[in-house]
Amino acid sequence: MKDDDWIHDSNPLVGKLLKLKYRINGTLTTEAVDDKTYVMTLINDIRNNIETFTKLDKSDFIKCNAMWKQYEG
Repeated sequence: MKDDDWIHDSNPLVGKLLKLKYRINGTLTTEAVDDKTYVMTLINDIRNNIETFTKLDKSDFIKCNAMWKQYEG
C-alpha cells in the first residue's frame, strides 16, 4: 500500500498526521500506543478547530518529527 492510499482527509496537515498514525500502527509497544493517542488528539483538535488551526506549534512539530524518524521503515 502506498502512502497516498492512506490519506482520507482534504486538510494536508491532517493527511500527514494520518500517515504518521498509520506508520505507528505497525508497532506493538506501549510507547507506540501513547504516540498514536497523541497523534489522534492532534488530528481531532485540528478537525474541531479547522478555521483557526493552520499549523502545529513548535513543540508538537518537534515531537511529530521525532516520531517520523522513530517509526521510519
